[in-house]
Amino acid sequence: MSQLVPHLLLRADGGGSHSSALLRNAGYMVTNISNDVVAERTAGVPEVDGVIVELPAIAAIAVARRIEARYGHKVVVLVITPAAEAVHRVLPSTPVVNPAELDNDLISTIDLALVAHQFQSVN
Repeated sequence: MSQLVPHLLLRADGGGSHSSALLRNAGYMVTNISNDVVAERTAGVPEVDGVIVELPAIAAIAVARRIEARYGHKVVVLVITPAAEAVHRVLPSTPVVNPAELDNDLISTIDLALVAHQFQSVN
């Protein structure tokens, strides 16, 4: 993390979302992106600490795979989708949150993912 406040990209269809509001209220800087290409290109810049992909399962898997292909495991990716189990089967190392559990799980899941990534980067 290069700044005091973790910076997350939120790749979602549409403007503001409940996820974005939750993340901002928890102290994250959130940049909403509605374009896959922009999300993939900016995912690896030093100012970005992680990417959250809030899309249907097939689209989320495609975006997450392209980010991983481009940056390896250097980028934290979290997926929000109603078909959480399907995404988890295809991307077992990627944290997945069901939209029905956002209020309970989103912040703790992204916190843990960022800490684990930092720990891996140090070791």
